[in-house]
Amino acid sequence: MNNMVKELDFKFQKIKKDGWILGDKNNVGSAGILFERLIGKTNNNFELPDFNNIEIKTKIKGREQYITLFVATPDSYLFEIKRILDRYGYKRDDNKINKIFNTSLYSNYSTKIFNKYFKIYVDYKDKNVVMKVYDNNYCLIDSDTKWSFDMLEEKLLRKLIYLAVIDVEKMYKGGKRYFRYTDISFYKLRDFKIFLLLVRSGKIRVTFRIGFYKDGIRCGKIYDHGTSFSIKKDDIELLFTKFE
Repeated sequence: MNNMVKELDFKFQKIKKDGWILGDKNNVGSAGILFERLIGKTNNNFELPDFNNIEIKTKIKGREQYITLFVATPDSYLFEIKRILDRYGYKRDDNKINKIFNTSLYSNYSTKIFNKYFKIYVDYKDKNVVMKVYDNNYCLIDSDTKWSFDMLEEKLLRKLIYLAVIDVEKMYKGGKRYFRYTDISFYKLRDFKIFLLLVRSGKIRVTFRIGFYKDGIRCGKIYDHGTSFSIKKDDIELLFTKFE
């Protein structure tokens, strides 16, 4: 593993010396996409680590400091995302036709969306992470959305045994976006039990990003941007141990 760390660190230090680099994308995650291109990564299999056995995460200075660990669709039902959207989706002010469901949920407090409350629960007995929904009187009305422990553990161990977090600065000049890669830190995963404890304590959140296609042949159809499990950068050493 040390050789992989040294190789990635060597590539990073060369990129760092280049200073401000013109971005070639204009979307969420473009700093990470650019870095992967600069280190010569061509494999875009999002289910595997980015560089040999190391998953790479970039964090832009000044942005929300959550790091997405992985994306995991609930495995309780085949069409669970559609069920959630149909039952709990809402319409934006600028679109009165298509519903969305964009929210972050936690275990340590409830998120209110209109007249319902949503909360994450770690069910050790049945070995599931569960989204619980309550009505306005805080009576449980739905606990069918679940992520099995087996599925979550498999995703975590497949992708995140080793992690590199890269700090990035961003600026605009002449209508173009530039990135500067300033620092890199390496981590090793503790274990899945700690992951569950962090979900249970609210340190790891679950974020839904369910929308719809705005144009093309799929216009108006469901567009699932992915349901993510994420942790604040400041809490990263609760889940990982840092190493040089």
